Amino acid sequence: MSLIIGVYIPTGIILSGDSRTTGTIPSQIPNPQSPGQNLTVHTNIVVSDFTNKIFKMYDRFGISTFGNSHINNLPIAHFIEQFEASNPAPATTTDLATNLLAHFRTFNPIPATGFLVAGYDNNDQFIYGIDVANNTSTRHNFTTQQIFGVAWGGDSDIVGRLLSTQNSMPIFEVMNLQDAIDYSRHLIRTTIDQMRFEPRFPTVGGNIDTLVITNASTEFIDLKKLKLTN
Repeated sequence: MSLIIGVYIPTGIILSGDSRTTGTIPSQIPNPQSPGQNLTVHTNIVVSDFTNKIFKMYDRFGISTFGNSHINNLPIAHFIEQFEASNPAPATTTDLATNLLAHFRTFNPIPATGFLVAGYDNNDQFIYGIDVANNTSTRHNFTTQQIFGVAWGGDSDIVGRLLSTQNSMPIFEVMNLQDAIDYSRHLIRTTIDQMRFEPRFPTVGGNIDTLVITNASTEFIDLKKLKLTN
């Protein structure tokens, strides 16, 4: 599982995400109600805490991914890098969202994967939520009531509790970039910390990566790096 956060404010868009990949291992146990028969049980496991979920694309856009992190037994980072290398830079953020959705819809089976796609076209910012399995692409920062706010994907149960009332929401219209960075990471860090104390499997963890997208640049301010661990 995952948790990715997109905060969009007047001066930029922040994409942050955790680094945990989880999975299940099936095993057979005796069925206590049917002697001689077995039951299949699935045990949750942490596969990795070093998964890349935030990507800078074409030196201009940012995408973050959640849901299925392995497709056809390969990490999703492989397919995102392959997509960028095989396709010319799109003219707009909308084009990138459209092309990315169409690309991942070609897989068989279609993966249960989602994305946040963010970027600027001239002076206008765009952030799209993509649901590959349901073949939908929705622009988050364009409604009749609100232009700025927060979007998320993945295991958002704790985020939902934090943002359950309007009084608990920041005033995004006056938020600056540093506060937006801190807020995006706060939602993930709080989720990680809260999961430590709840009787549940911790689906969010590892390093928090953060990408800042403005009308002038798209840059990581925190990205885990390869290192010696022993």
